[in-house]
Amino acid sequence: MKFIISIIAALVLIVSCKKKVVEAPVTASISISSISENDTVQSNAALHLTGTITGSDEMHGYTVTFTNLTTGNPVFSKVYDLHSASYSIDETWTNNVSDTATVQLKIVVEKDHDGNLETKTINVVCLP
Repeated sequence: MKFIISIIAALVLIVSCKKKVVEAPVTASISISSISENDTVQSNAALHLTGTITGSDEMHGYTVTFTNLTTGNPVFSKVYDLHSASYSIDETWTNNVSDTATVQLKIVVEKDHDGNLETKTINVVCLP
């Protein structure tokens, strides 16, 4: 009987002593190809944001927000809840500001469900 208990105890120890696999954190790279920092956007012109997001593993979506920094108000926002290792960005907003304003284009990537984010911002000048 002691022999059986000893074998069971040994098996429990062997099974419970598995090494934890530590996963490397997901990295992400955001590349914007259509617009540059401090570009000027004329009144009623389309501001076209294109680019790519590339991750080292599956990511959990991204958000694109355009915020009028002069007023603090968002003028465009879109959330993508998609699981993928890469995304293509293609967004358009028509400049409709009433006064000259700095508009911040912000892309926030959710790299995992633990709240790890990657962010890229570009500021442009929008004319009325």
